[in-house]
Amino acid sequence: MRKINKLLLLAFIVIISSCSPDYTKIIKEPEKKFYNGQPVEAARVFIPHINKKNKDQLLFLMEAGLMLHTADEYTKSAEVFSKAGQVAATISTSLTKQAASLFLNEKSTNYKGEDFERVLIHMYLGINYLMVKNPESARVEFKKVNDELNRINQQSGKQYRQNIMAKYLTAIAYEMIGDMDNDQEAWEYAYVEYKQIYGLQPGLALVYRDLERISAKLKYTDDYRQWLRKFGKKDAIPAGAGELIVIYQAGRSAIKQSRGPLMSDKAMAGAIQVAIGSMSFEAGVTIAAITATLRNAEHPIPKFVKRSNRIQKLNIVINGRTEGSTIMLEDIENTAVKTLRDDYSRIYKKVAAGIVTKVAASIATGIAAKKIAEQADNAYIKAASGCIGIAAGAGTGAALMSQIKPDLRCWHSLPANLQLERIFLKPGKYTLTLQFIDKNGAVVRTETDEVEVTGGGKTFVNYRTLY
Repeated sequence: MRKINKLLLLAFIVIISSCSPDYTKIIKEPEKKFYNGQPVEAARVFIPHINKKNKDQLLFLMEAGLMLHTADEYTKSAEVFSKAGQVAATISTSLTKQAASLFLNEKSTNYKGEDFERVLIHMYLGINYLMVKNPESARVEFKKVNDELNRINQQSGKQYRQNIMAKYLTAIAYEMIGDMDNDQEAWEYAYVEYKQIYGLQPGLALVYRDLERISAKLKYTDDYRQWLRKFGKKDAIPAGAGELIVIYQAGRSAIKQSRGPLMSDKAMAGAIQVAIGSMSFEAGVTIAAITATLRNAEHPIPKFVKRSNRIQKLNIVINGRTEGSTIMLEDIENTAVKTLRDDYSRIYKKVAAGIVTKVAASIATGIAAKKIAEQADNAYIKAASGCIGIAAGAGTGAALMSQIKPDLRCWHSLPANLQLERIFLKPGKYTLTLQFIDKNGAVVRTETDEVEVTGGGKTFVNYRTLY
């Protein structure tokens, strides 16, 4: 009887352990505030959570950091993102462990962050530092973006390309360092970044002017002539000009959703059938029993689904004249969708095998409980052995089904993409008008502000749309 009680108690503990507060419920209030244009108020909701060590601490930090960033609280945002970077560095991201945890409710484990999310922690730290004119710290964080991508590629076998936005902002940070200290070496580092950007994305016209500009500044005459032959003259800028740099963060990135019933996914259903056929089970455990148990199970691997992103780009109008448009350099929403799709193809067979193993074990638990009851001295327990077996099997089976669920935790406040434009202007004060262009090319709204450009300096404008 004690053995039966232990089996039932185990099922009860497993069920209770899955009933802790769900991040997808906690995020609802701050997310609503954030997308209603209250980023500071939204960030405050996370205050009770961000300083506690808990399974969702990384998410709380990332959300609060980005919400403060959107509110132009760049110093506070940097503090929060620095903590997020420290937490992320302590959490393992083993793909094998990821596959194993997916059939034991990953919501009960520390949230590790998707690859692209961990990378964006450093991206936002770097942008924060640029906004407060700390290019040295910005350069360090932007370098970490691509260092992290290289590390992931080496450890996982994935093939993430270098982040163009991070490399572009790295080059800008090096330029700022060079301009402040008249540092030839810093300009050379900027030039290396621009050349690498061109190598990665030769069709990016934005970089043509920069290659000509910096090669001329460094007096690399052969290089300068080479770029002129390739692109034509692109570096005709006003003497003593300063620069207006517009960083635009558009819309809402994709979030995770359930794939629905486990057995409705043809690939997963096929993998489960293969796993069933390749395993030997304890006496009494049947294929029919396993299939019946899985009939109502939810698919444990989520998918990313795109949300709202109404604005395609910003037109930048200076004193009534259109001077340029922002260009997308980092496509966050499509990266999210592709990342999980690629991960799915790598791990779904392992997940299927794990599910079958666990379901078979839960059925065996019921059979074992029945046998224990049949061998008991107590006549009442013997008589109830069938019910006891059903209860034990159902208990562990119900616990297991509660565990085979997708982990829908993800970074909800991210934009769909990151864009950039650079405009060289004579020193002075300007009226800046941003025109918001939708996918049909129509201007759906405008915003106007006053900006000042200093000779040789860089003025940053950082803007986010939430729809």
